[in-house]
Amino acid sequence: MINNLYNIGKTALQNAQVSVNNASNNIANADTTGYQRTSVVYESSSSITSLGLTVGTGADVTAIQSEWDKFVETQYLDAVADLATQTSALNYLNQLDSLLNQSEGGLSDIMEEFFDAWNELVTDPDSLSAREDLLGQTEALVYALNSTSSTLDTMVDTINADIEDQVDEANQIISDLAAANAAIAANPDDNQAVSDRDQLIRELDALIGVDVLYQSDNTVTIMTEEGYTLVDGTDTHNLVFTETGVTESLVRASDYDGTLNYSGESGEELLIEFVSSGADGTAQFKVSTDGGNTWLADDSGNTMLYTADDEDGSVEIEGITLWFENGATDHAEGDRYTVMAKSGLYWESGSGELKNITPLTDGSGDNVSGRTQSGSLAGLFTTRDDTVYDTIDALDDLAESIIWEVNLAHSQGAGLTHHTSLTAGYEADDATAALGDSGLVYEDNIASGELTLITYDADGNVSTTSILSIDPDTDSLDDLAADINAAFGTELTATITDGQLVLAAGTDMEFEIAGDTSGVMAALGMNTYFTGTDAGTIGIDEYVATDTSHINTGAVGDDGLVATGSNDVATILAGLGDETVTVGGTESSLTSALAALVASVGSAASAAELRQTYAQTSVDYLYEQQASTTEVNVDEELIALTKYQQAYEAAAQIIGVTRDMMETVLDMI
Repeated sequence: MINNLYNIGKTALQNAQVSVNNASNNIANADTTGYQRTSVVYESSSSITSLGLTVGTGADVTAIQSEWDKFVETQYLDAVADLATQTSALNYLNQLDSLLNQSEGGLSDIMEEFFDAWNELVTDPDSLSAREDLLGQTEALVYALNSTSSTLDTMVDTINADIEDQVDEANQIISDLAAANAAIAANPDDNQAVSDRDQLIRELDALIGVDVLYQSDNTVTIMTEEGYTLVDGTDTHNLVFTETGVTESLVRASDYDGTLNYSGESGEELLIEFVSSGADGTAQFKVSTDGGNTWLADDSGNTMLYTADDEDGSVEIEGITLWFENGATDHAEGDRYTVMAKSGLYWESGSGELKNITPLTDGSGDNVSGRTQSGSLAGLFTTRDDTVYDTIDALDDLAESIIWEVNLAHSQGAGLTHHTSLTAGYEADDATAALGDSGLVYEDNIASGELTLITYDADGNVSTTSILSIDPDTDSLDDLAADINAAFGTELTATITDGQLVLAAGTDMEFEIAGDTSGVMAALGMNTYFTGTDAGTIGIDEYVATDTSHINTGAVGDDGLVATGSNDVATILAGLGDETVTVGGTESSLTSALAALVASVGSAASAAELRQTYAQTSVDYLYEQQASTTEVNVDEELIALTKYQQAYEAAAQIIGVTRDMMETVLDMI
């Protein structure tokens, strides 16, 4: 019995030492990020029978366990990933909103001042100061569009750089987690290693939302929320940020040997599926931008079909030009291609194959299954693809419409002096092809109509007037040049240099474009006001910029002359901002289109801010839930430390009493 008392005291002394050490360690790590408070687990030792009685033999320390609620942690990880998504998105959405939604001096004000400057010329079309003011306002508009476009392009580059950095960070964490698994497998009771590993999981979850499976040996298997394994024991699967271009998935019966090519850049991901078999030029396909959940349809809701063809028969879809080449065999129904005209996120399989997990949304803005949906990476991709790229496209559509509509009116007008020569600002790829298929940037805008040209002699009198019929389906640029030469002889000659039409008046002759219902002059960029095709390339035609007398405010009258004070074109352009035109395939005014663009960005930023606030509330609540048991409370640990100190002293007293009892027994012998 005395021996049992001694063992009880010795074990109690050792237990108290362990508990004091544990409490001290908790206190020392009170401010350590991710540290999990540990507690000592006691278990009663086996009883013994002595003198016919069952007596206890004390207690043993069986474990030091962390106070970690895995159920709460699962919810916390979901909330953190969602918060990271909204936070990373909101950062760029706020920048975008600030760029476009400026209360004063923003793009809206500048565009309004541009049209106001034309209005000043309505009142006094011959005013040189008003023309100079218009030129200044135009330069401000061009600069605003150019700089906004450049800033948006830079934002895409910055987002891509952030994505690349975060992918590298995620891959490093994945590697560290595999190493942590190895260390924990070797020593499952190493609570510090477990605590460090769980903190790594939190860091990875903030980058790309993860699910965690806890194994019996205390290691973990970590997967994306969509089920792609990142860490399994010591095996890892990395994330890859790259641009893959075109991937094909042909049906087993297909033997098509050609290639799908593309040009352009877009925030959309195109899935192409053939709905009929056949050779290039006959087989048709449909297109989806949401991974095959829905297919692009026309205004009547019918699925749009496109014909696979070579570059001459290429099709443009969502800003991407597609064509097939070198196909000596037939396409098969069901053949699929995915076109990624942007960089994306991929999961690397054990064999090195890349699986596309780039975040993707459908037409309603809902996430497409099987793609990354949470974490800061998802927020960055979604912001880039669904907002920044869309904003770039909308701004380019607006600029393209401004260029075309202003040029269309200006190309039919007249300035203060007649022309002696004009050179087209846009090139035709093929001067022998029909104008509607010649490669001109605005070839689709050319309609069947009439072009009226007039020449004047040295005294300013009308010499020759010719009305030329234009049919974009049959007439080529060569045909147009030949018709002009035939109509005017040496008074006005037309030549074509590098795809550009050049008009030159003869000796002591001048000319005017008296009318153009076909729009061919605007499509060629002759007698026009703007150059370029989008927000990044828009500029002022040098012909106008170097001589404001060539700003066309008036028009040629029925008598073939330009009356002093004529303001027909200035009137049209002064009211253009509120006229219904086509912007990006939609009927709208230019001012309304810009307002809608600004509003859409502001709405996206406001929605992200609301989602972030809600996510932050969830994170804070769940953090407190976990922290209530996990984080170190120094006051509680000091109380525990005092208790274990007293237990240590009591255990020492047990040993002392036992020693005295032993000495008493020995003295009796």
